[in-house]
Amino acid sequence: MTQVAVEAVGWAGSLLLIVSLVQTRIVRLRWINLFACGLLLAYNLWLPSWPMVAMNAALVVINVVNLVRLRRAGRSVAAESASTAAPTSPV
Repeated sequence: MTQVAVEAVGWAGSLLLIVSLVQTRIVRLRWINLFACGLLLAYNLWLPSWPMVAMNAALVVINVVNLVRLRRAGRSVAAESASTAAPTSPV
C-alpha cells in the first residue's frame, strides 16, 4: 500500500470520527464511530502506533457491545409494545 493510500485511510477515519460525534441518533453515532475506529485501527497498525491501536481496538469493542445492547433493548421494547397493544376492532 502506498503512503498516500495509508494517509487517506487515516484522514478518512478522522473525518468519520468527527462526523460520528455530531449525530443526534445514538445508533447512527455508534455505527459511524465503529467504522471510524476500524479505519483508525488499521491506520495505526500500519504506522505502528501501539497506544492508538489499543485505544481504537477498545473503542471497536465498546461500540459493538453497545450496538448489541441497543438492538436487544429495541427488540424487547417492540415485543412489549406488541403484547400490550390494544386489540383492534373490526370495522
